[in-house]
Amino acid sequence: MSVVMAAVMSVTAGVLWLKREIPSPEPAYAERESPLVEARSLKPLLETAKPAEMTAYAVQKELVPVKVEPQPDGAASAADALPVWLATDTPGSVDRLKAELRERGARQMGDAVRFGMLKLAELLAMDEKAWAAGQKTPAANENEASALLLTYYLQQLDRAGDAAGLTAFMRALAKGMPQKRAVSEFILAGRSLPEFERELGLAFEGNGIGLQFTRRGGAVFAP
Repeated sequence: MSVVMAAVMSVTAGVLWLKREIPSPEPAYAERESPLVEARSLKPLLETAKPAEMTAYAVQKELVPVKVEPQPDGAASAADALPVWLATDTPGSVDRLKAELRERGARQMGDAVRFGMLKLAELLAMDEKAWAAGQKTPAANENEASALLLTYYLQQLDRAGDAAGLTAFMRALAKGMPQKRAVSEFILAGRSLPEFERELGLAFEGNGIGLQFTRRGGAVFAP
């Protein structure tokens, strides 16, 4: 009996010594898991972002006609601030613009075309919600053509025809200026809406594009 008891005590002491000298495997497992958990959290952006958010971002980026880098002071990027009435791109010549308008239903009058354009007061006031709602109606064609005409005018026909006003407008948005103020300062640039609309109409008339401005009853821009 004494021999058995001595053997049991010896084994017990050995086990206790081993437990003190050999670390528990659980902390080691936790240390191995930590980098794995961190790695699993570093999924690519396209896997972690919501599809709707990425779609909206893609749509906004497509609307940028001039590349403007975001500012280091944290101001909103041009892609986030762009209005819906800036077209994705515009034809490079008046003849191509006429062809685009004919495809959209413009009436041919000799070498000239005639087209209905949304009044600028309503076009400049249009937001993303109103634009999206119009996409499901016949108004979509007029909205898109009106944006195309306004963007073409700002790029090639306004004032010196050097797009200076549009460029200054884009830069102001990139620096965080509110859109309404930027429109007043750089698009209208001291002109009233009726004056601006008249100048736009005359400029296109001189290039063989007659415009008939229409009012649909939406919100209007107030400088």
